[in-house]
Amino acid sequence: MDIIGAALADASRMRILCELMDGRAFTNKELACAADISPQTASVHLKVLEAAGFTASLRSGRHVYHRIAGPEVAEVLEKLSSLSPSDHLMRRSQGAKTVTDALLARSCYNHMAGRLGVLITERLAALGVIRLGDETVTCGPQCRAFCDSLGIAMPKPGAGKPLVKLCLDWTERRHHISGPLATAILERALAMHWLDRRAGSRALMITADGYAAFDLWFGLGKEAIDGAGAA
Repeated sequence: MDIIGAALADASRMRILCELMDGRAFTNKELACAADISPQTASVHLKVLEAAGFTASLRSGRHVYHRIAGPEVAEVLEKLSSLSPSDHLMRRSQGAKTVTDALLARSCYNHMAGRLGVLITERLAALGVIRLGDETVTCGPQCRAFCDSLGIAMPKPGAGKPLVKLCLDWTERRHHISGPLATAILERALAMHWLDRRAGSRALMITADGYAAFDLWFGLGKEAIDGAGAA
């Protein structure tokens, strides 16, 4: 536990982890830029994070890439995010329209988070795709039909792993879903360009086609997603 606590105690290491929560792999130089530290300092921090089991590294050609060690680690980090520096969500990234983009929609490792992720979870429950309990979620009677209509294969859970899980969204303070079903929905949204990734940010940009698709498939109009008229 000491090595885990030490790994999370440094603000720069937490910013590196926040960048990796995008779900993609990044080089040492890219992570150094994101954390506003030197590449040499980033290398030291990455060794600490890998020793604690938070990250893993892989070599491709001359480059070494770093990523979150797995979905279980990402889930723990999302729950701990309320204790971490949050300026990575508030600063403007290149091309960002507003400082609230990441609060509206962002990637949480391999699924959607932010306001959009929470709203989609609520609509999936209303449509019978999932069943929500107080702290539990299971597939609902309309799950297979919904996957077929959305154009995604019915995901298969891993050994001992459920098809869908709850993940507490730290900015919305409500649950969004994770697991294979949530991953398939995000991958479909990215493939169809309903969502576009932002460079240097976990923020996901909702395109014009995306607003139309979320209205069609989830019954979420633009005003509902953007929170127009919300307090």
